[in-house]
Amino acid sequence: MKVSETGTARFAKVVEQSGKPEVVSLWAKPERDKPFMTAVQQNRVMTIKQETVSSARDFGIVGFLREKNVSYLVFPKPLNEFKDRRIVGIKYDLIETARPVGRIIKPIAQKLPKARKTPPVEWQPQPERQKPQPRPTAKPPKRFTVTVRFTAAAEKQESVEADSRKKAKETALQQVVMPDLRRGAVTRKVVKISGG
Repeated sequence: MKVSETGTARFAKVVEQSGKPEVVSLWAKPERDKPFMTAVQQNRVMTIKQETVSSARDFGIVGFLREKNVSYLVFPKPLNEFKDRRIVGIKYDLIETARPVGRIIKPIAQKLPKARKTPPVEWQPQPERQKPQPRPTAKPPKRFTVTVRFTAAAEKQESVEADSRKKAKETALQQVVMPDLRRGAVTRKVVKISGG
């Protein structure tokens, strides 16, 4: 079904002429839902396309389209006037909430067991209970010695004159000034745990 890019209609106008729609959820094949297929044949169904990837707004098309990311609205009156037009300005607050489908099932009241009738008993004092002994306190925490290694990395370029790569490396190590490691990346790692 091709929809003309130029022919558009406002959703509020459609609701004004055809009544408030109701959202229909298809849980099975649409061919098995007789009321829905009747609405399709009577041209009372609108497919709402909901774009999930782009920032485009939702829009509607009169008729039943089998696609992903769509919703279906069923109107009380036919939508013949809006066929082959793009329905824009979808206002979800103009949509009726769906009515329950199927027969009403009343809950069955649960029968509580009847209380036994027992003859009254003479009051007797309860024997004194022994006081519970206090539970031992939790064990004190153990003491460990943990070695944490801090590793800092910082780079500094040094220009040197030398006859070979090896001599350039030695000269650079002798000339370079220690950089400020507070600006470098510092990592922490536990290397040893003893005690306990």
